[in-house]
Amino acid sequence: MTRVRRIFAAALLSPVLLSGCTDWAGYDLDYFWGNFPALATMRPGVGYDPYEMPRLPAENSVPVASELGPPPAPFTQAQLDSVAATLVNPYAGQATPEVLARGEALFAAQCAVCHGPGGAGDGTVIGPGKFPMATPLNTGTALTRSDGYIYAVMTVGRGLMPPYGEKLGHADRWAVVEYVRSLQRGGGAGGSAQAAAPGAGANGQTDTAAVEP
Repeated sequence: MTRVRRIFAAALLSPVLLSGCTDWAGYDLDYFWGNFPALATMRPGVGYDPYEMPRLPAENSVPVASELGPPPAPFTQAQLDSVAATLVNPYAGQATPEVLARGEALFAAQCAVCHGPGGAGDGTVIGPGKFPMATPLNTGTALTRSDGYIYAVMTVGRGLMPPYGEKLGHADRWAVVEYVRSLQRGGGAGGSAQAAAPGAGANGQTDTAAVEP
């Protein structure tokens, strides 16, 4: 009886033992077991590259593009001033209530933790024993920065501020720019006059001040 049990156990274990071998008897057992779903392994599976599109778009499909056009080409922090001078705000102070609402929601989710809900640089992570500082957006140097510069800093970051280009899309960054301008017009001391001054935002020009927004 013991011998019968040994033979039976060997028969049960043989698929497991043999599956560890390759080219046994002239063929690969992994592919042989693949003919039986219960014994199949993952070795013959197709491995896709992380950014590869395994399924092609449907025939006659139309690519979706941003209504604001393509985003700028990749750039670095060292190019902030030169790139900002080429960027023109597509809203140019004429954003719809929907755009401002979108900007407000994104600002609250991504920016307010440092810059504060009103843009005063008093976010919840700022203070003793916390993050050292955040530049106010409703007063000071930020009022003189161009829309393109604020957009560019959001894209690649500057100083202590990390890049948000992967978190905020092309249109979303411009929506945040418009919301920041609305904070400047309604919040900071002198914000209304300076934010509305020619060259302060909509013309796409930048200045050479050293403090980032």
